[in-house]
Amino acid sequence: RHVFEAITLHAQICLHMRVLGGRDPHHIVEAQFKAFARALRAAVEPDPRVEGIPSTKGAL
Repeated sequence: RHVFEAITLHAQICLHMRVLGGRDPHHIVEAQFKAFARALRAAVEPDPRVEGIPSTKGAL
């Protein structure tokens, strides 16, 4: 928990994580890190549909 609190504090992001099941704490933590990494990658990955600088200037 402390690791994710530190990451979210310093990155200034909001993170909600729920553990739905599991018995082995090691595997639970592995799943948490993998889920966080996948969500972070999806959040920062450029959208291939957007060309040029993403701006609404002149469109509104």
